Amino acid sequence: MTAIAETICILHVDDEPGFADMAATFLEREDDRVDVQTATSATAGLEILADNDIDCVVSDYDMPERNGIQFLEAVREEYGSLPFILYTGKGSEEIASDAISAGVTDYLQKESGTDQYAVLANRITNAVESQRVKRERNRQLDAIETAQEGISILDEDGEFIFVNEAYADLYGYEPEEMRGRHWELLYRDEDIPRIYDDILPTVEASGYWTGTTTGLRADGSTFTEDHVLARTDRGELVCTVRDISDQRDGEQELSRIKRAMDEAPVGITITGPKQEDTPISYANRQFLELTGYTESEVRGRNCRFLQGEETEAEPVDAMRAAIDADEPVSVELRNYRKDGTMFWNQVSIAPVRDNDGTVVNYVGFQRDITERKEHERRLKALSESVQDLLQADTREEVAEIGVETARTVLGLEANTIHLYNEAERTLEPVAASDGIYDLLEDLPTFTPGDSIAWRVYESGDALAVDDVHADPDIYNPDTPIKSELYLPLGRHGILLAGSGTNAAFDQRDVILGEILAGHIISALKQVEGTEQLRDRERDLEQHNDRLEAFTSVVSHDLRNPLNVAQGRLQLAREQYESEHLAAVEQAHERMDTLITDLLTLAQDGETVTDRESVALASLAENCWTTVETADATLVTDIDRTVLANESRLKQLFENLVRNAVEHAGADVTVTVGALDDGFYVADDGPGIPEDERETVFEAGYSTSTEGTGFGLSIARKVAAAHDWEISVRDSADGGTRFEITGVSFCDS
Repeated sequence: MTAIAETICILHVDDEPGFADMAATFLEREDDRVDVQTATSATAGLEILADNDIDCVVSDYDMPERNGIQFLEAVREEYGSLPFILYTGKGSEEIASDAISAGVTDYLQKESGTDQYAVLANRITNAVESQRVKRERNRQLDAIETAQEGISILDEDGEFIFVNEAYADLYGYEPEEMRGRHWELLYRDEDIPRIYDDILPTVEASGYWTGTTTGLRADGSTFTEDHVLARTDRGELVCTVRDISDQRDGEQELSRIKRAMDEAPVGITITGPKQEDTPISYANRQFLELTGYTESEVRGRNCRFLQGEETEAEPVDAMRAAIDADEPVSVELRNYRKDGTMFWNQVSIAPVRDNDGTVVNYVGFQRDITERKEHERRLKALSESVQDLLQADTREEVAEIGVETARTVLGLEANTIHLYNEAERTLEPVAASDGIYDLLEDLPTFTPGDSIAWRVYESGDALAVDDVHADPDIYNPDTPIKSELYLPLGRHGILLAGSGTNAAFDQRDVILGEILAGHIISALKQVEGTEQLRDRERDLEQHNDRLEAFTSVVSHDLRNPLNVAQGRLQLAREQYESEHLAAVEQAHERMDTLITDLLTLAQDGETVTDRESVALASLAENCWTTVETADATLVTDIDRTVLANESRLKQLFENLVRNAVEHAGADVTVTVGALDDGFYVADDGPGIPEDERETVFEAGYSTSTEGTGFGLSIARKVAAAHDWEISVRDSADGGTRFEITGVSFCDS
């Protein structure tokens, strides 16, 4: 395709304005022809489309009001085949399938880094280029389908946008003199009302008009013209004229028309409705080349002889119904050549009427669209391959499915997937099609800087090499492979395809290959995440096993001997009196507290799920009665309710109160108060030095001979289980203040 010379106007719709603006900057940097307008919603995007001539739409998927698919459907309804690229970070098989069904031009997943904008710019350029070429071809085809001799195309305002030489010669002008001028230039004042009142309304009602009019030449002379008008889907008016003032005899005229139609780039047939079974009376050279038949084999037969086993009934019925109603029709159907090969045929049929409006012939136009249909089939198959890829459990399985998809869907008979080995820093072959071994005996392992494959892997840009032997980075100069296709798989590796012929891969292979590569990357990322999850689950299971063993030892093997010791102590007191027995009892109590705290740390979960509304003041007062507080005083300066696990929250309060009594003295005053996003527990004791405020939360840390060192560790664990934060500050009285923040109040 030729490069686009004019400005490319792009509409980028993304609900994140920062991303849209950044993407616009990079796209305009990639190509100075690019002009990007941005919108943050589908609604705003449609407004821009209504007011501007946009060449391509780039849209995110996940947006408010309308998602990317709904936006695409609205664009297709209003703007037909305007190029539309779905550019999204939310990739999935379902989204890709819906996008293809809705008529998306291309589908690209957002990646990290700025290299993705070069890929996006390339996709945009290809889409716009293809659309413009298609538009131009359609205009030419419209002219060919209705042309007799002179051809012109007029816009909706009635001004000429295309005039061929024959048309201009009829009126005595040069084509450039007529472009941009109104059709009234070519008619006498007295003839213009008829065109407005009769001819144009007929065109609007039925789509075409045929008859005779009187043309006005540049020198003022007039001539009688055979005139056909047809309205295209784009609203343009196609006009064909033929000077019949001094018409030559029928044989010469037919010969000239036949020569013109024989040179047409589409297949043309003419059939006669007045004859039985509407046989073919004329077939042009392109039709014969398309079907493989000779003229004598075609003439006198109905066009249905091209149909075969896989020809569907629906388009055939549509053609038959249109012919019965004397209406034009266009369908796509499977036809068969003389040698039995199937091809997709786009057939357009139009009735040809005489001056009285009676249908005298049908003219048919045939165009081979097999390549386009194959492209559509491949896109659909690629979409369906996502499900198989995403069901793979290992990198190797993903590679096997990717290789088979490349072979069966993309036609890459000889291909391999090399995955990156992080430990060895190599690209190692993991999967390969059988066809690759027709070209190679052994699959190479690539190392940094030794090949085209490594160069492409590092660049991340897909590449088709027409002649690998002309590339200085060729891995093996003696390889029988002549051309190769390289498709990077992100950081995971690369897919390679080879051929024994030069220039075996084109831009379409690159585009389809990049779509497959994107699916493979998604599958590899999923496998990687699944493996990491399995590793975490395995580590957690081992941790839980150790924890279960530990709690068993603590709760059974330690507590049972302690119970025995406490019982023996009671018996000893009944028989003896000794000051040492009180010390033993104190040691037993400390051991029991340590065991309880250890079990609390080991058994309570990392998160809480069983939450309820808890009044903080009532809970604090309840906890106060269950802790040895001696002469200490409790002040509750809070009237708030939180959503929490009451049992776990009680552990937090009890340990903070116990800590205050143990470290600040028996007559300490403990205050529970409110913060903007939480609550605090403060005392008027000596406080905690700033350099020890993080250490106090460590299990086993204590500055008191009475404490176990686990109380504040338990308090932190309870806070973390509720997704709260606990920190230490100085209290208003110079003591310690524990602040619990990140709390959501029920009554706020």
